[in-house]
Amino acid sequence: MVYLKGKPGKIAYGFGNFGQALLFHAIGAYLIFFYTDVVHLDPALVSLAFLISYGIWNAINDPLAGHISDRTRTRWGRRIPFILFCTPLMVLLFVLVWTPPTGGVPLAVPFNLWIFFYFAIIIALFELLYTLVTVSYTSLFPEMFEGLKERAEVSIYRQVSAMVGLIIAFATMPLFVDALTGRFGIFGGWTGAGAILGFCAGGAFFISLLGSRERREFSMEKALPFITSFRLAITNRSFFTFASANLMICFIWSWLSAMVPFWTVYVLGLGLQDVPILWLTNFTVAIVLYPLWKKICVRYGSKKTLFLSVSLYTIFLLPILVIGDLWQAIALMAFLGAALSGITIVRDIVLSDVIDEDEINMGLRREGAYFGVNAFIERFSLVLVAGATALVLGLTGYVPDVSPQPLVALGIRLGMTMLPLVALTVFLFSLKRYPLGREKVAELRNVLQKLHEEKAREAEAKK
Repeated sequence: MVYLKGKPGKIAYGFGNFGQALLFHAIGAYLIFFYTDVVHLDPALVSLAFLISYGIWNAINDPLAGHISDRTRTRWGRRIPFILFCTPLMVLLFVLVWTPPTGGVPLAVPFNLWIFFYFAIIIALFELLYTLVTVSYTSLFPEMFEGLKERAEVSIYRQVSAMVGLIIAFATMPLFVDALTGRFGIFGGWTGAGAILGFCAGGAFFISLLGSRERREFSMEKALPFITSFRLAITNRSFFTFASANLMICFIWSWLSAMVPFWTVYVLGLGLQDVPILWLTNFTVAIVLYPLWKKICVRYGSKKTLFLSVSLYTIFLLPILVIGDLWQAIALMAFLGAALSGITIVRDIVLSDVIDEDEINMGLRREGAYFGVNAFIERFSLVLVAGATALVLGLTGYVPDVSPQPLVALGIRLGMTMLPLVALTVFLFSLKRYPLGREKVAELRNVLQKLHEEKAREAEAKK
């Protein structure tokens, strides 16, 4: 396999985040809207399908995928085989998510159990493959890059790639749907858009392999049993407090993603074609400000950077209560992009610090276990979003394709501002108890460097 070294290799590895973000945010931004507003499946059934697939199923799927990755031993390594061989099937299942068997027309009766079961099962299968690929991909990050400056550098490459994926997911999916609908019908438009995005994501993961490598000494370590590994992760104070805070970040972000189409159409009175303008503004500002947030992270540490960026993001949501036109919405999304830049650059750095501390305590690299359990917890944000959607739309009497609906508009405004404030409270409570500040992380890295040198000598002696 061809392997790129230096900066080209770092950029190639980082590009895999394009695929991860593209698939995740296409689902986060449009899947609820698609099954509710296009398929006309009952919102309660949509929420229940999310609960089954992202709640119950993920209780097994995500931690198990991370554990399997940690235990895998092949001549290609522990992580790379899953990226190489699982990506094609993941792409196929992503396309099927946008291909419900309705005969190409909306449901006449929203309470349709057949479409409900199809939705729940396809999402669950897609999640299985998606998790195997993305947990393996992300687990390579703390293994390949150890210092704060190097992690911050590679994090920029990853997050710029992710932002491009976000732009494609949020901004171009409606454009693809609109372009294909005239020829293939509304359902064919969504299926075609899913296929285009799916193939782009698959290509990104394959490109990431050009910059991916695994360290032999870590592959030689004996993995812990699944139950033991899961228990140690959940009871790790550093991880538990980070994961609790991170769940609130994911909820705030995913809630905004899910509500922007509804906000645009039913509150601002604009069309779905205006949504790409809002997201393009948001992500462009985020990309431009990555160098600034890198400097803040290196100077003040990852914990303080996370606190600042998440607090600003939630505060910047408050003008939604009064915003009434496109230009005001564009300005809001620019401010949100400024805060989003800091959040995305630092989250995986914080989790990498947790993994480093765990290796010192346990003597093992367990990236798969931690990223797997973290992915499991993150997916609950979509369950929270689905429940919040059902609450807001259900209580306000939402009816698809009918405008204006004053009570629905008020409910969307209140939901998009008040619920994130509740989440921010939980985030601040958790982050205050997170123990790995800047000075503590510096101490850990000194100890870790000596430990890795010892492991490398042992691995060389066993050749």
